[in-house]
Amino acid sequence: MSTAQSPSKRVTAVVATRNRPGDVRHLLTAIAACDTGVVHEVLFVDDASDTPLQTDGAEYPFPVRVLRNATRRGAAASRNLAAKEATGDVLAFLDDDARPLPDWFHVLDEALTPERAAITGRVLPFDSSVVARARQYRYEVRYAQHAPYSPVTFFAGGNSAVWTELFLTAGGFPDVVTASDNGLVERLAESDRQVYFVPALRVAHRNSKGAGIAFREAWRAGRLAPRSTPTAALRRFTAAARVQPWSDDPAAAGLNLSLQAANSLATALPAV
Repeated sequence: MSTAQSPSKRVTAVVATRNRPGDVRHLLTAIAACDTGVVHEVLFVDDASDTPLQTDGAEYPFPVRVLRNATRRGAAASRNLAAKEATGDVLAFLDDDARPLPDWFHVLDEALTPERAAITGRVLPFDSSVVARARQYRYEVRYAQHAPYSPVTFFAGGNSAVWTELFLTAGGFPDVVTASDNGLVERLAESDRQVYFVPALRVAHRNSKGAGIAFREAWRAGRLAPRSTPTAALRRFTAAARVQPWSDDPAAAGLNLSLQAANSLATALPAV
């Protein structure tokens, strides 16, 4: 692992994508606009798109490569594949529907030090639906609990960076359908490595994929979580009810509470 400071970092930007060629073009434009010279390459993993992803790397000041899964494997497996193919000493993870803010690579370059295994930052919405607002409120509640540059137990797979060597040594993301991002935190912790919260590392993101997907993800997260007693699940539900923005955004508050109900129920049911 490199121990020197900038400009020695070589950043491989990793993006898992499926059926979003328009988003890919916008993301590449955003990466080029905020690159400070540290972008070594951009690796897309096309997760079996209906039409294989194609990009014109000649348009950009860094190499662009596309890897392709023959069948759908999901974001975690796609990111792990890219990490094995990466030639940069830093992996920077972005979502295809995210846009790094103009200082993103500058912040990354300064904040990811040899003492920090990984960093993660804030996600901001560029959409305003009820689902997007509800999700953003949950993000803000999480962010408010952490001081800048403090160790955290979460990792935003669409807004984060990690030393490549440490990521590979930890075994990458667990290959699960949801919450694989946070699984990396646990794997790094096994070797006494930590993820740090950097609020200035910000991306704009399309928060809403629809209510149906939001409920599916809440349910899946609950089924993957450790089993819980009905009493404990009810306590989590009532605690969530107390912190919702009922006066400011009752629609978002109601949706969040419904999502918490799905998650709590999923944790309380017996394992299959």
